[in-house]
Parts: sequence; structure tokens; C-alpha cells
Amino acid sequence: MESGGATAVGDINQLPEDCLSHVISLTSSRDACASSAVSTAFRSAADSDDTWQRFLPPDYLYMLSRAVAPVEYASKKELFFRLCDHPVLIDGGKLSFGLDRWSGKKSFMVSARALWIVWGSDERYWSWIPVPDSRFSEAIGLIDVCWLEIRGKISTKMLSPQTAYTVYLIFKLADTARGLGTPPQETAITVGEEAVSRKSVCLQPDDRGRRRLLRGQFRMWGGWGVGAGMGMANEVDKDAALPQKWESEGERDDGWMEIEMGGFYNSNGEDGDVEMSFMEVKGGHWKRGLILHGIEIRPKH
Repeated sequence: MESGGATAVGDINQLPEDCLSHVISLTSSRDACASSAVSTAFRSAADSDDTWQRFLPPDYLYMLSRAVAPVEYASKKELFFRLCDHPVLIDGGKLSFGLDRWSGKKSFMVSARALWIVWGSDERYWSWIPVPDSRFSEAIGLIDVCWLEIRGKISTKMLSPQTAYTVYLIFKLADTARGLGTPPQETAITVGEEAVSRKSVCLQPDDRGRRRLLRGQFRMWGGWGVGAGMGMANEVDKDAALPQKWESEGERDDGWMEIEMGGFYNSNGEDGDVEMSFMEVKGGHWKRGLILHGIEIRPKH
């Protein structure tokens, strides 16, 4: 056999497009994008609907059928990145559905309107605020409460199987915010009947505010002569997580804050509901200025 013929036989670019597409689909969306630069044949296979169909979740058509507005796309690749960059509002606008750019796993955000909030329907304590440039059209603002309790849930069937997830509270703090430093807030994640995560977090890590509130708690917990209360507050306060802005380029640039509430592993989507809670009910002091947008459930990186 001539050398030219051997080269032709060994040239991967001569493989049928559906074969190349299958091979590329066994990698990742990142690898698929990179492979399109190899050759014209690879570009055609890497951009094909057959390739990107495998990167989309099996139930993507069902999820799109729940969208508030029709989702238009010219190709499966376009749809994939549309869901990565611009999550779709579903279920009457109370949830958003999107995809993780690198894994293709499903992500969701539960709007404040879909959360259960103690006194949330009482305008003396909470008020709805329009936020037209954000994921959802409204958020809920905390006017004043001494019992802060927020709960949400999502079915494990909606999530990607065999996937570790992290849960985040999405919020802002008004200029008048107070009482959200110490004592810290408590978060909990339950999957089915099993409690899988519990954390102490702090939405307002202001040192002066912490010291002022600690002094008040010290008196409340038994007077100036009881040192145990002060020690307990310091210990919890030190371990409390602090909020961070989501700064990854292209992921979130809407100006909202997020703080991790915990995480869980979704095995096969047969464990019932994931229940998420954010609470501060032990301090007995009043809190104000929290602007709550929702709770987001994202694949863990």
C-alpha cells in the first residue's frame, strides 16, 4: 500500500460525521468547543445537534414546556448556551431553570415569591419591591421582624442525578440594614427525612455592630456576671460564614450578594424534596433591611 493511501486510511478527519459527533459528545461542552478548532470536519461534528443533544438534560423539552415565554433557538448548541447565560423562567415565573456551563447539569433558583416566609404576607413586616433588571421581577424587603424564618424546597426529581449541589441565599442589604450581624443566622438542608447540612452564617459582618449586639446579648443571656453566654456568642460568631459577591465573569453580574447555605448530593432523584431553611429566631432582637431575591441551587464545582 502506498504511503499516501496509508495516510488517508489513518486520517481521523475521514471518519463519518456521526462517528465524530458521538466521540465528541462523550467529552464535555468545553472540549466540544475546543475541538471545533481542529479542522473543518471536527467543526461540523462539534457544532451538530447530535453532539449538543447529549449535553442537554434528557428532560429539557419538558422543562422548556414549563417556560413563561417560548424559548427560541436555531440549534441545540445555541440552546445550551442560552440556558447557561440566561436561565429561563418557569412555573409562572416563580422558578428559573438553567444549565451549568461546564457540566451541563441543571441549576434552579427559587424566587422569593415561592418561598415560605414567616409574616411574609404582613405588610407591617415585609414589603414587595420591583426589581426589573434582575432574574425575577420582584424581591421582598424586610421592614422589621424579631423572628426571621425563610424556607424553600425543590423536588430531587427536578435536579440532575449523581450530582453534588450547593445552595445559596441571593440577597442585598439596604442602607438601613441592622440586626443581621449577631447572633448569626442558621441554615439547614434536608433531603427527604435526612438532615445533610447545617451552618452558621452572617449577612452583616460589621464589627462595631457585632460588639454592640454582643453586649446586648450578654445582658439578655443572664446579666453581666454570666460569662458563658459571651463565650458562646464569640465562638459562633467567629465561625459564621461571610457573604461574597459572585465575581466569576459571565456567571453573575447583577449586583446581588450570595451566601452559601450548605450542600447536598442528589443520587437518583428519588429522595423526595430538598428542604432549605434560613433562620434567626434565638436573639430576640429586631432585624431590618434584608432584600431577598431567592434561593439558588447550583451544581458544585
